[in-house]
Amino acid sequence: MKVSKNVKKLTTRKKRVLNVDELNAYKVAYGQPLKTRDFVYYVGIPAFIFSGFSFLLLYYWWLSFIMALVGALYGVKVLLPKSVEKTYQYHSFVQRNKFVNNMTQILTDEGKTVSRALQLANARAEGEFQNDIHELQARLIGADNNLINKAFKAIEEKYQDDVIFAQFLEQLETVMLEGRTNLDSLKDIKTYHNDMKKKQREYQSKKNGYLSDMKMLGVVVVIFLLAVSFSFGFSTYINDFARQPIGWISCGVYMSLMGQFFRKFSIFLFDDSIFEVSI
Repeated sequence: MKVSKNVKKLTTRKKRVLNVDELNAYKVAYGQPLKTRDFVYYVGIPAFIFSGFSFLLLYYWWLSFIMALVGALYGVKVLLPKSVEKTYQYHSFVQRNKFVNNMTQILTDEGKTVSRALQLANARAEGEFQNDIHELQARLIGADNNLINKAFKAIEEKYQDDVIFAQFLEQLETVMLEGRTNLDSLKDIKTYHNDMKKKQREYQSKKNGYLSDMKMLGVVVVIFLLAVSFSFGFSTYINDFARQPIGWISCGVYMSLMGQFFRKFSIFLFDDSIFEVSI
């Protein structure tokens, strides 16, 4: 699978707005191009939420239109890029984890060299990661110790956030340089990487639970707003609150607080720092 050159330009730590081609490069890296549903879910839904809540508060169609644009803009610049990046990082991590497990299993056979193990393991890999291992294999052909070190260093730098994976690559490099396999070290690193994958799943499961709670909270807020507007009489709510300065100020403060809450929750939802190990 050939991956777009745009992926090579992307670094997940850069704080900039990615264009559609770059976002699609992220998705295509593991065989999932951007689809209409991605834009509907991460652009259309925020626009609907922002518009709907503002309308239930003040019943100004023009304000709701403006808030819909704000929601769509937030989706395009924040939610959609974070979603695409999250999916990319997840698939990349899965491929690295599978590689670590496969390589360790293959190298239990003392007759297998690292080069042969790379060939066998890479046949089971997918997407951009498979291309990275292909490149590593090519650089190792006929390489001396210095070139072997540079070949492994290049892929370590690309995946430097995954410290455990980097340690595994260092062990493979040592095996090639010294000609002997420290199987116990490989197995220990494999266990650590599998533990990280388990923690990743647990963390994501918790966040899915919080997302369900967030959806329920949104339903409760809508019911509350409707109850308030109709309990005093709809015309009374419109004329004595929604069309008065006190209503504008109160609802402005409320929308600002809700916006901050939504922003912080989206940061939490897409924060996958459990994927990383810091030293």
